[in-house]
Amino acid sequence: MLNSPGGNGDAAEKILMMCRNRFPTSFKVIVPDFAKSAATMIALGSDEILMGYLSELGPIDPQFSTSPLTPGLPARSLIDGLEMIRKNVSEGDPIELYYPMLSQIRPEIIARAQSAIDGSKEFARKLLKEFQLAKDPKQANKVARWLSEGKKYKSHGKVIDINECKNILKLNATKIDENSELWHNIWELYCRSIFFLQQNQGQGASKLLENEKISMVMNLLVQQVRGMPPQGPPQLIPSRPVIDKPIPPSNETQDEKTKNRM
Repeated sequence: MLNSPGGNGDAAEKILMMCRNRFPTSFKVIVPDFAKSAATMIALGSDEILMGYLSELGPIDPQFSTSPLTPGLPARSLIDGLEMIRKNVSEGDPIELYYPMLSQIRPEIIARAQSAIDGSKEFARKLLKEFQLAKDPKQANKVARWLSEGKKYKSHGKVIDINECKNILKLNATKIDENSELWHNIWELYCRSIFFLQQNQGQGASKLLENEKISMVMNLLVQQVRGMPPQGPPQLIPSRPVIDKPIPPSNETQDEKTKNRM
């Protein structure tokens, strides 16, 4: 049972490798609510995806951050922005109009964005050809492109429901009857898991990992990071440590102080 907004694609690959090793002949993924982005990658590497009427997958186009303090942007948007400037200039816009924007575009960032898209597409293609769409390599190539390039699904949060999975993507997805005992049990387990995590947020509970024998909770310690100090003149550093206690007055005369220092 997989419920996740996504995360790191490399971590998803490692999780999938572990699951396929544990269940080499039949690995099924149950999606009670949503398995987005990197979690969708795990679903693509399964033999069957079990979904309800509320379940959803999502695109796997990489999200890119140019600095630790900026939110993630679709990698495709960085490339499309450059292409838009090139198109407008070729159609007659003065290039001087775009100098301020072009001065902020770093070639290595564009290269990394394109590399991230290519890597996501290649990973999806590999999974689909080996598992979900092993009998239809052409469809595997098409689905990998649709999910990773950010062109067919322009929003990273786009809902890909059971009907889209079966009829458009042609994935091996099965809808669980919402009135069946199986779906009721899945939904109850899902709700209990979410409730447990919410009740233990104060201790940093963020992930719940379970199998038939154990339950394990991952706790995260979140610390507030202060912003950079304002720029200004350099601070003068005292030549000696600051002493909390006042220095007692000295009874030495000036001549005695000079003699002691010598």
